[in-house]
Amino acid sequence: MEGQGVLLLMTKQRLLVVDLVKSENLDSPGNEFPAAAVQMFDFVEKGFPLGAGFFIWGSKLYMVGGEKTRAGLSEKELASSSTANLDELFGTRGLSKKIFFSDLTKKDSITEFQEHSRTMREAKSSPIIEEIDGKVYFLSGPPSHYKYLLPVPAFEVYDPSLDRFEALPTPLFYVIHPYDDPDYNIRDHSVVGTTIYVRAGDQYYSYSISDRKWNCLGNSADEIPVPNCLLPGNNGKFVPAYKDVLICFSHDGLFAVLFPPNGGSPLIQCLDEVYIDDDMVLWRGVGMVVAIGENEMCIIRPKVLEIKNGMKNRIDFATFRVEKLNSSAPAPAPAPAPTIEIEEIDDSAPVDSDNSVPFLSVTCIRRAFYNFDEWGYEVPQIRSAFFHSCGLKFLQIKIVDWFQDRGVVKAVVLQILSIFIGKFFNSFSRSVV
Repeated sequence: MEGQGVLLLMTKQRLLVVDLVKSENLDSPGNEFPAAAVQMFDFVEKGFPLGAGFFIWGSKLYMVGGEKTRAGLSEKELASSSTANLDELFGTRGLSKKIFFSDLTKKDSITEFQEHSRTMREAKSSPIIEEIDGKVYFLSGPPSHYKYLLPVPAFEVYDPSLDRFEALPTPLFYVIHPYDDPDYNIRDHSVVGTTIYVRAGDQYYSYSISDRKWNCLGNSADEIPVPNCLLPGNNGKFVPAYKDVLICFSHDGLFAVLFPPNGGSPLIQCLDEVYIDDDMVLWRGVGMVVAIGENEMCIIRPKVLEIKNGMKNRIDFATFRVEKLNSSAPAPAPAPAPTIEIEEIDDSAPVDSDNSVPFLSVTCIRRAFYNFDEWGYEVPQIRSAFFHSCGLKFLQIKIVDWFQDRGVVKAVVLQILSIFIGKFFNSFSRSVV
């Protein structure tokens, strides 16, 4: 069954584990996630680096790099940029190249991180991480407190087949300009095919995996031969069942984009039945889109609301199912989904809603929000988001129910299933090293 699992949401300081199963009956944007459905892990409080990057490989969640802050800092100090907040005796003047991992096969072990024997070649702040063609790429991102010279390599790749990290060319925006210059810090990024696109300052850059070369593309998205909705700033995701249907945000709305197989102009459909933002906001993040099944998608939108006596931090959630109205039409070759870093404002490229054409049947499954009042000074910027399926667990539950209905002893069935599922995971789980 699709959508049976947990959402993993990462900010600079915290990891949220959202149990979608415990939120199945939420069907209105006015519903709040029950406390039992959300598990929060403050990894900085537990001694791990601030702004670490995350990725999933096989059955493990990896935490990489970041900035090691001094113990005992307040929430206000963590949110205030200063080199004095770094533990400069750790790593490269407070920057980390360490890798930690946790086990995703059990929900209780997701936040139990262990240090890996492997490290990156060099430390990286707020690393941007992408898996492309079976290799994992690591790029230094904008720091929160670090203001010194950039450790080299700022860009590297891990090849699991060779068990080796390799340095890659330093990005042009780091070669020419200071590392901590806000005009040239990475604002967001995306991946299209085997090319990484980065927006740093007001310029666009690209890195070709095959050519191993960085190029400056100028400051106009319209001059780049890639649809605007695939460039940095939209954080769209392709629907796995179709590969030619992209779900993305644009300002205060949600849209679906259909790419014709002949390369013509894309079709656009407004998804107001899933999400439309009519709140009074002081800040709105770009938002994240995550596939939770072949036809099911999830959207996450962070914001700061303006209320009578101040402000409120929260995240809006919605899950929905999409079906093509003409599902017999052949789809073009698969295109990898782009991902981005959350910006401080929502400046995602506008989608022309006047050209909205229905090509999808959309069924909203759940809508709700989660408040961040207890988080203090941290703005709810979602840096990365993943869905981890619990399909085998729910298969186990269904089979046990079937046997129970027929009077078979539960303990015996559970023992047999535990052995079977344990062998399944051992056979199919992969580790990054």
